[in-house]
Amino acid sequence: MSEPKTLIEELFENGTMVMGPSRHNPADTVGTFPSDLIPRLHAERKAEVEKLQFMAGDWLTENEVPATPRNPAYVDRSNASMKISAAGTWICAVRNAVEVPLITYDPFSRQWMYVLAEGAYGILRSKGWEGDRLALTGLMTMIGVEREFRHTIIRPPSSANDEFHAVNEERHGAEWVHVDRWRFRRA
Repeated sequence: MSEPKTLIEELFENGTMVMGPSRHNPADTVGTFPSDLIPRLHAERKAEVEKLQFMAGDWLTENEVPATPRNPAYVDRSNASMKISAAGTWICAVRNAVEVPLITYDPFSRQWMYVLAEGAYGILRSKGWEGDRLALTGLMTMIGVEREFRHTIIRPPSSANDEFHAVNEERHGAEWVHVDRWRFRRA
């Protein structure tokens, strides 16, 4: 049985990295990306993130939480703002005029990434859209509680960009159990 490859070994083997001049000190030869790779991947990332354009804007939100043995069902209403970053590579929440990156596309792995870093922590991933749904899954810690989580974004028909939904579920054994549902209506 062969030894597993290190990350660097694999990156050179698959052609993601090659030896070339350092961008910091061109006299040094270091591991770098092939010259055509970064522009090509940046363009791919921007094209994929553009698929989230329907999320950009100001929203009235409703978070519908079902009853459990410990709480009644309730709906929490609020406002939200989202936009695509200036570079076109993230969908960001806008909080107090600050853009907080949330969702991007990684062209290296060809996966969507939902990055949670405020109150809930984790990176949820998806291989791509299935019809009108993008289901992102992964390990998440929310307010100190760790769960395997699935966040599914449901985009509107192309003719109606004034509403979209998101459904959250957590894994219990082999099943996904409903946690809550978000409705976003354009303000």
